[in-house]
Amino acid sequence: MWSKSSSAVAENNSKGAMKDNTLKSREMNNEITFSPTTNMLLIKDQKVLLVKRSEHLKDFPGWFILPGGKQEKNETPKKTAIRETLEETGIRVNDAILKVVATHYHEYKSKVYLVYIFISQDFEGSLIESKEGIPQWHDVQEALDNPKLYPDLKRHIKLILDSKSSEVVFTYHRFDADLKILESR
Repeated sequence: MWSKSSSAVAENNSKGAMKDNTLKSREMNNEITFSPTTNMLLIKDQKVLLVKRSEHLKDFPGWFILPGGKQEKNETPKKTAIRETLEETGIRVNDAILKVVATHYHEYKSKVYLVYIFISQDFEGSLIESKEGIPQWHDVQEALDNPKLYPDLKRHIKLILDSKSSEVVFTYHRFDADLKILESR
């Protein structure tokens, strides 16, 4: 059930006047924070671009992830993915296509990430290190076999690369504090 304040935020969000990037709901008297985020899957010469997260970061230190990040107010998910990719990697994406909308429920911290995952082969620039970590190109299979690849990406990268359709896929994952996937749909 949505609380009154989150209904107002959701209404403002639909009008493009979101006050912050989270929505809140009540589930059995526990408050859950929703955070819209993005990922960008860049493909070049049968390789994918991953960012090895800095060990000093609060969220997901040391994991390999796709470039991306939190959506800012008055920003579309696509603009977020393009901006975050540039900030984290130095790569300027010219065009991107939405392929997956994933719901990541991190029950241990009462947080749900709504993740928009885009794909692009239309980009330019040179890799740069950022405060988020070090961007690196990886062979697809090497990336999928990496035990430090963020767990949902094993599924999502395969789904995207195997897809012959232009349809968007919707997925759900519930994680424990060790980032083990407890449930997926």
